[in-house]
Amino acid sequence: MSELLPLFVAGGLILFAAWWLLIESEGVYLGQRAVIWLYDLFAPRYDRIKQFAPEYEHYLLANPILGMIAPQVNPLVLDVATGTGRLPLALIHHPEFQGRVVAVDLSRRMLAQAAIKLRTASDRVVLLRCGAEKLPFPDASFDVVTCLEALEFMRDRAAALAEMARVLRPGGLLLTTNRVNTRWLPGRLFTHSALTAQLEALSFEVVEIEPWQVDYHRVWGLKAGDSASIGARPLAEVLRCPRCQFLPLDAQIHAWRCPNCRLTLPIGADGVIDAHVSAKILDS
Repeated sequence: MSELLPLFVAGGLILFAAWWLLIESEGVYLGQRAVIWLYDLFAPRYDRIKQFAPEYEHYLLANPILGMIAPQVNPLVLDVATGTGRLPLALIHHPEFQGRVVAVDLSRRMLAQAAIKLRTASDRVVLLRCGAEKLPFPDASFDVVTCLEALEFMRDRAAALAEMARVLRPGGLLLTTNRVNTRWLPGRLFTHSALTAQLEALSFEVVEIEPWQVDYHRVWGLKAGDSASIGARPLAEVLRCPRCQFLPLDAQIHAWRCPNCRLTLPIGADGVIDAHVSAKILDS
């Protein structure tokens, strides 16, 4: 039996490492493809695992956002790493919300789940597959940008934050989260001071971090400057070509097409637009 003990210990360590790499850290140390694969894998069960309650989402998300931007009730909102549509769902169910949401994610199956939940709100929510580090929108395109419980799993957190700041109009509102449970994600988290400094360097003149959930603090950012509100504009006015940055794109039955470089962004049967373009295509 003593001879088998090292094998049991080694096996236990391997199982622990696999659990940490694939479950607890959600694949982030294995690269972006692993993260997307895991979210695709768990997409049908994601909402059952998270158990988001509509009444909490109303008071923890929709109400505070509308309170921060009052009296505006028709913002154009960008939700980065939307998953199964948690934030869009909370907003469209709020009786005062009259805006539109563009919700982006890299997991196609998570977006498919979001499409099922949001099928009755397809005129108010657009689902788009793309990464956070290169958003296919012009500067200052949105009144509000949100990104919940996702920064720590992104390939380049600084680039993602810079893109969110870029597409947010002066005077616009950022809502994101900062993970405070640091046990299982070494090297992947911001300290509050580091995140505040990062946002201030991106022209946020007001940054407030407050307790929110067990593992997360809520982070509000107000972008410096002032500009007219964007309002609930249609996607055609803000979606630009991921390759050549041309705008506007041509809306076709099953795709958006760039009239400049001919790049095509297909639209799935569920309405999800695939704007994720590989680096190879971008460089061509």
